[in-house]
Amino acid sequence: MSRKLSFSKYFVAVFVGLAAGSFGVVYAHEGSMHADDVEVAQPVLSAEEQRVVKALESYAAAVQSGDLDEIEKYVLTSDVFTSLEGANQEDGAFQEDAVYLDVGWQNYRRHLADELPMLVNFDYSLRNIQPFVHGDLAYATMTYVMHFTIESNQFKAGESRFTMKGKATMVLWKSGNEWKIRHRHTSAGKSTRHQGKPESG
Repeated sequence: MSRKLSFSKYFVAVFVGLAAGSFGVVYAHEGSMHADDVEVAQPVLSAEEQRVVKALESYAAAVQSGDLDEIEKYVLTSDVFTSLEGANQEDGAFQEDAVYLDVGWQNYRRHLADELPMLVNFDYSLRNIQPFVHGDLAYATMTYVMHFTIESNQFKAGESRFTMKGKATMVLWKSGNEWKIRHRHTSAGKSTRHQGKPESG
């Protein structure tokens, strides 16, 4: 399922909200944060769990780079790959019409090819990664933080800076000696629009 049309419609809704002087969810990426930036105590990880964390951190760095070929190194590139993205309203209520499914890596790659160029000065990180490994299957829960600028004549200055935080679950499969993402499920929390200099951290 391609998400290009849904993505465009989503941004249209965002800009309408901005023009009205309010800002809700900007972009359907990764449940609502119950406590922002709360560090989860990390248990002692096995060697395999450490490899899972490393794979996910490398994936996040690849996403930030915007290099699709680099991102591709950390996912299963067949039709078994799936991505499910959802968003919440400002009051935390679930938005059924803001859920997007990509089946197959090529569909999701097209999704990223449409989406990433729109995010200027993009910073993306995964935090509090909690892995679980059983044989060749692993999953991990985590939070994500992303900062980005959107350039648009909808903004007085021609652009605006945003921060988005949310939660994610990744399912990974061990392919040879490498962990690859087979499924990603993300839910966006509230987003923040910044005035002035870009935020960091």
